[in-house]
Amino acid sequence: MKSVTLVIRSGPSDSLGTREMVDMALVLATFECPVSVVLQDAGVSWASLPTMPDDSPLALSGKLKSLPLYDIEHILVDQASCEARGLQIAEMFPGIACDRETIRDCLNHSDVVLEA
Repeated sequence: MKSVTLVIRSGPSDSLGTREMVDMALVLATFECPVSVVLQDAGVSWASLPTMPDDSPLALSGKLKSLPLYDIEHILVDQASCEARGLQIAEMFPGIACDRETIRDCLNHSDVVLEA
């Protein structure tokens, strides 16, 4: 099966594309497709949010934190984007901060790359 990497570049204020991207990741993982998620640019904001109540427009942050439950364990957060925004990854967020070379390697080894 082809591997898919989803790159989230939109922050919480632009969550429609991100919401669709996360839903796509969950569906793909349900069918045992290898999925990686990369947070870059404004998308790193998702990694710094606390979990929100379900009725909050930012409730997607909780869904992102549940990705490992769907065996999506390759979640990369662009360290340079975090530093540029003065953000730190929330303690409960399952992703890891990494450099751009690591992200580039992930993208190069994926069969399909989608961005939002």
